[in-house]
Amino acid sequence: MNLLLKKFFAYVLDRLLRHRNLRFDILSSFFVLQIITAVSIISYTYISNTRTLFDFSNRLMENISDSEIANITGDFKDVLISTEIGSYLVKDTSKAGVLNKELIQFMMGHVSQYKLVDSVYVGTESGYFIQIKPLQPGATYRVNSARVLPKKAVFALRIVDRSAQKPTETWVYLDSDGRKLDEESVPESQITMIHKNRPWYKKTEQARSKIWTDIFVSDATMESSLACGVPLLSSTGDFVGVISSTVSLKNLADTLKKNTLKGACLVINQKGEIVAHPTQKNYSKIVGNDTKLITVDDLNDQSVALAYQKKVAEKKPRFILTLDNTQYIALFKEFALEGFKDWEFLMVTPLDEFIGDVKTTQRNNFLICLIILSLSTALIAFVAKRIAEPINSLSEQADRITNFELDEGIEIKSGIQEIQKLQNSISRMRKSLISFGKFVPKNLVKKLVDKGVDVKIGGKKKQLSMFFSDIANFTTISESYPAEKLILHLSEYFDELTKIVLDNNGTVDKYIGDSIMAFWGSPQQDNQHYLNCCLSALLCQRRLLDLNRKWSYEKKPELYTRIGIHTGDVIVGNMGSGERMNYTLLGDSVNLAARLEGTNKVYGTKIIVSEATVRQLHEHAVVRPLDIVAVKGKNEGVTIYELVALKNSDPIVLPTDDQLRFCDEFTKAFRYYLEQRWDEAIAIFTELQETYGKDAPCDMYIARCKAFKKTPPPANWDGVYHMHTK
Repeated sequence: MNLLLKKFFAYVLDRLLRHRNLRFDILSSFFVLQIITAVSIISYTYISNTRTLFDFSNRLMENISDSEIANITGDFKDVLISTEIGSYLVKDTSKAGVLNKELIQFMMGHVSQYKLVDSVYVGTESGYFIQIKPLQPGATYRVNSARVLPKKAVFALRIVDRSAQKPTETWVYLDSDGRKLDEESVPESQITMIHKNRPWYKKTEQARSKIWTDIFVSDATMESSLACGVPLLSSTGDFVGVISSTVSLKNLADTLKKNTLKGACLVINQKGEIVAHPTQKNYSKIVGNDTKLITVDDLNDQSVALAYQKKVAEKKPRFILTLDNTQYIALFKEFALEGFKDWEFLMVTPLDEFIGDVKTTQRNNFLICLIILSLSTALIAFVAKRIAEPINSLSEQADRITNFELDEGIEIKSGIQEIQKLQNSISRMRKSLISFGKFVPKNLVKKLVDKGVDVKIGGKKKQLSMFFSDIANFTTISESYPAEKLILHLSEYFDELTKIVLDNNGTVDKYIGDSIMAFWGSPQQDNQHYLNCCLSALLCQRRLLDLNRKWSYEKKPELYTRIGIHTGDVIVGNMGSGERMNYTLLGDSVNLAARLEGTNKVYGTKIIVSEATVRQLHEHAVVRPLDIVAVKGKNEGVTIYELVALKNSDPIVLPTDDQLRFCDEFTKAFRYYLEQRWDEAIAIFTELQETYGKDAPCDMYIARCKAFKKTPPPANWDGVYHMHTK
């Protein structure tokens, strides 16, 4: 029994794998592919995007930290350098020296320039102390706080003199230019400032060099601050005082508010005390009788305290922590500036700030994939049926053609491009086999399946553009150049020009010796056959310029071609006998195009187009009228033109300004010629030759005008020139 089951399942599996139908293959393949694709894309994008965004978040936080540290340390350096510059303005340590105008102006500029600076001081060993502090709008007097200062008051100058037995303190209020607006004296009992006891003075005196103090509480602002100090030294190197700038932690915190990332961005020291926080208002707290800085534990944001604890425990500057089911990225960066090496820049940002959108997108992608999988399964089943049925039908048609049963089969109409192309190919193959059967024995037709149409004698009247080319002086070239080399040389010439014709929708009818006959507009429909024909002629001449330079270098004969173009009605179709046919043209227009090619010899030009073609070109044409001619065998005159360039076309054949001016002036002179204004015409033709060089048509018309001046034309003269040669 088990053996029979194994054989049965083996048989079923063999049938499924080896004899399965197309519908099953399409449905199962697409279903498996959809599953694999969806799982692969979702997994890859999530892992890749998460990794990329996590790396990006690290780099972004690193860059923000470096930038903020650089900005802060740069500001501190600038403040210290500027303060040091001010030390050179203290002329001496007397009261007059300390209160000199240049120093006061500098101090006002200093606090205005540096937003971090809360105030700037100068204190001397002799007991003099001055301070410049910017005033806030609505500031009041120092002694009488009920009185508002003058509106124009911008700075407060504080002067404390302890050089005498009784100290004095004066506040002078200045406008933006340093002009005195008012002043007041502080009662002796309220004078508390002893600058020699302040940290900035004592530390500078001890170091005798530039310093930054630890953070302290300013007695003037009652805010947490720190200060830099620069010693004032006498000419003998003795310490005589200090110039100092105070930086408020509140001002420092303002620089952190520009960060747009969610989470915390702050400066702390290694004790966990807050140095700067973008939203914190108070940085100090009273502990017993002491005033101390608040720490990370005093903040409402627990993630900062947790990050600090983790950093102390693990000694790592970067890590991920979890708080209330939320993951955060924490980054600590140390300050390298001397005096601030115990400071650290801390960023604590929710991880979802970077990958939250990825998670949301991933969930949406999963739901979308489920919906698409359901819909696509039904759609694939429908499409599989639509594909399989016409393919089976086309397979049957192909079998009939293989057996040379060339009767018309049932034509399949399908919206699927590949199936429709297959149907078209089978139809063309059937017609080609029927057509080729007229040229070769039928036993060969089975092997000659190619694209084609039903071939039969016949034609139809159609407007086309015709192109005839001929190589100038080819007879002379052929007599002086070896025949075997000439054939190869001529082959290269034909290859290059034929490629241009074919690339621009042209049809090469035949090669007649060294001449090319081509036409546009059939069998391929071309609504701009006249434009493509003229474009090809110009491109051929441009290509020959390059080829002739090459051939000259190769010591081969240079080939110059003349081209005639005409647009007109012709009979186009298969012509010949039942045994041999040629797809070609018949009609008077063909003869005219051929005659125009030879007409180039008369006028010394390279491309002549008929008036019919020029009318079709409209605004594209850049031409000059050559003449009104009646070619050999014709009495009626047609206006012929030299094609110079084409507007709104290939950049290679666009006209130059000189070509536009030349054609305009030549056209005007030709009109004067037809109006028998001989002198005016001669003047323009002559001027053209003087400006643009020798020109055969100008020479010809100058000669004609002079001849007509001597012997005027008859009264019925219509300007037609009758040609007697081809």
